[in-house]
Amino acid sequence: MKKKNTSNRQLTKEQRLARRQAQVRKQKILLVFLVFSMVLLGIILAVLLNRRGPNPLEINAACEAYRPQVEEAAAQYGMSEYVDLILALMMQESSGIGPDVLQSSEGAYNTEYPQVPGGITDPSYSIQCGIQELKYAMEKAGVQSPTDMENIRLALQAYNFGADVYFSYMNENGNSIWTEESSEAFAQMASGGKQRDEDNPLRDPAGPWDYGDQKYPEHVLRYYHPEE
Repeated sequence: MKKKNTSNRQLTKEQRLARRQAQVRKQKILLVFLVFSMVLLGIILAVLLNRRGPNPLEINAACEAYRPQVEEAAAQYGMSEYVDLILALMMQESSGIGPDVLQSSEGAYNTEYPQVPGGITDPSYSIQCGIQELKYAMEKAGVQSPTDMENIRLALQAYNFGADVYFSYMNENGNSIWTEESSEAFAQMASGGKQRDEDNPLRDPAGPWDYGDQKYPEHVLRYYHPEE
C-alpha cells in the first residue's frame, strides 16, 4: 500500500508540472499574439496617416470658442460654407488672442476704430470686418467652393496684402495663380525694394521683403482641412 501511495503522489506532481508547462505555453502564445496585433495595428495606422498626408495642424480652443460668432457673422454675409476657413485665418492672425482676432483694423470695412494695427478693440467687430474683407478678396479671386484651393490661395494673399492693389498688380503682370515667387515680387515692389534684415524674425517665415507675409496662403491653409 505504501508503494502504491508514493506512486500516486509522484504522478500527481507530474500532472501539476505538465499543467504549469501548458499554462506557460498558453501565456507565451497569448503574448506573441498581442505583440503581433500591436505591430499590425501600428502598420495600419501608419498606412492611413501616409494616405492622409502630414499630420495637420488643428484650430486651437481659443479660436474654436469664437465659432458661434463666426457662424452667425458668416451667415449674415453669405459665407457659411467658409466658417472653417475663417477660423483658420483667425489661427494665423491671432490664435484667438486679443480683441482684433482677425487683424482687420487696417481694412476698408473698419469704420468705427482707428485703421492702425490692433485698432479694433471688439472681437465681434473684428470678425464682422474680417469676414467682409475675406469675402471681397474671394469674389475678386473667383473662389467657387471651399475646395477651390487655387483661388483660395489668391484670396488669402489678397487679404494679407490688400485686395485692390494686389489684384491690380497680378492682372498687370498676367498672373492668375498664386505662387511664392509672384508674392515676393509684389512685396518687393510694395516695399520699395526694402529687404528685411538678416536678424529680423519675420525674414524666414514671412519672406525677404519688408511687406506683409509672402507665404501667407500656406500659413493659413495649415489649419484648413476641407473634406474633398
